[in-house]
Amino acid sequence: MKDTKSLLVLSVLGLASMAPLVRSAPPAAAASRPNIIFLMDDEHRWDYLGRLDPTVKTPTLDRLAKEGILFDQAVCQAPMCIPSRHSMMLGLYPHQIGILSNGPGLNDSQLPCDPLPELLRKAGYQTAGFGKTHWLASQCSTRGFEIRYSSTDREKGAIMMGKDNPDGLKRYDAEVKDYGDGEEFPAGYIGRTSAVPEEDHRDGWSLKHCLEFLDQGLDEKRPLFLYLSFLKPHAGANVPPGYEDLYDLASMPVPAQPTLAQVEPCHATGNDRQDMYREFWSNATKQQWQQMVLRYRANCSWIDNMFGRVMDKLRAKGLLENCLIIYVSDHGEMLGERYYRFNKYCLYDASARVPLILSGTAVPAAKRGSLDHRMAEEVDIYPTIAALAGIPLTGKPGENLLDTSNRKAGFCEYSDRPQAVAFMWRTSTSKLILSFPKGPVGQGHVELTDAVAGELYDLQADPKEWHNLYAAPEAAALRESMCHELLDHLNHVALKPAK
Repeated sequence: MKDTKSLLVLSVLGLASMAPLVRSAPPAAAASRPNIIFLMDDEHRWDYLGRLDPTVKTPTLDRLAKEGILFDQAVCQAPMCIPSRHSMMLGLYPHQIGILSNGPGLNDSQLPCDPLPELLRKAGYQTAGFGKTHWLASQCSTRGFEIRYSSTDREKGAIMMGKDNPDGLKRYDAEVKDYGDGEEFPAGYIGRTSAVPEEDHRDGWSLKHCLEFLDQGLDEKRPLFLYLSFLKPHAGANVPPGYEDLYDLASMPVPAQPTLAQVEPCHATGNDRQDMYREFWSNATKQQWQQMVLRYRANCSWIDNMFGRVMDKLRAKGLLENCLIIYVSDHGEMLGERYYRFNKYCLYDASARVPLILSGTAVPAAKRGSLDHRMAEEVDIYPTIAALAGIPLTGKPGENLLDTSNRKAGFCEYSDRPQAVAFMWRTSTSKLILSFPKGPVGQGHVELTDAVAGELYDLQADPKEWHNLYAAPEAAALRESMCHELLDHLNHVALKPAK
């Protein structure tokens, strides 16, 4: 007989049931609109999936990738929560929306188009949303969600954790009181094993109500749009018991560091809290570094396990017999790379790249289990879903990822410095970053002469992005070509207002 700890680890890994998450749809169901299952988390690095790195334990997401498509070159549109999430939910670039930083979002009357849940509600879907949206607007409805449980966001008509479980929220807040704003102080990254029940965590509360809805609230006459968005693995790292046991502290990697002169100044010099991180982490012990990495990975495994419980419920309800499943994160996490950088707020790969999986029976059989190297973007999610739901679209910059789209490069922008904005143009082998004063960009058109700085990286020879080749004579032809392509994209697509 296995001991209790072994059983817990098996449960965490999702090994108790190895049945496929999705099965082939019968012919009659295949002709109807698919259920759409949108799974999301926050600040999950693109490479922290077991499918890409077996030392990270994410069995649910690995099975989704095995039965679907994993896009290993996907990027977000902004390495910050609010513009990134607006971009996904509206299918537009940040400059098209006018949301460029983690400041106030748009009120309902300012939205340039229907958000994804409203688009699907109008098309006849039952829409249910659980967890983080991060609209951060003073006048905000549920924006198309008929059933809405919000752990943090204030949306008129939503059930809020603060009212539904106030005592649990107080217990959670007491546990993380020393983690600072956003739980992002160094203490939040080092974390602890949580002593509060899972349902007192905001993510655990969202999971609880999502599972209850699937048991009691389904409308069997309509296809389902289910949105489940967790706050972790974003700091803080107060992980429920059991998940840390999946990892060995002594084997956790510690990132190598360049000198400051190697990597700065750059487009993100002076970003949020950088001095605090550098002072603490440059003096941290190896064990503190390893504890931070271990608990970030444990957070990833906890989130994966909660996704697994939802997938089990969906399968038991027959909702995976005709479905599209999307998994994505809003941006990545630097985890101390590139001279003690933490969280996001830059255009380097650990921040700008994201994990993106499409799975379910809506994925053509020939594409299941594939690793797709196309330059996917998060604005592609909106048109991909719309196409499967039979909703015509115009004026969107994204592409249908289940089609034969093949853009030249991935685009991302960073606008969180007071006087400057930076744009990224990334292929699988090279990355260009151009920085501009905000004035010319605000006019909706830029020229190369407007640029105040540039960065160019050979991602094959220099995957850590320590060596800026922008001024190198041997890189002149590549620089010229990528600058032309980025400026063309900016002036014809990304800086144009939404129609």
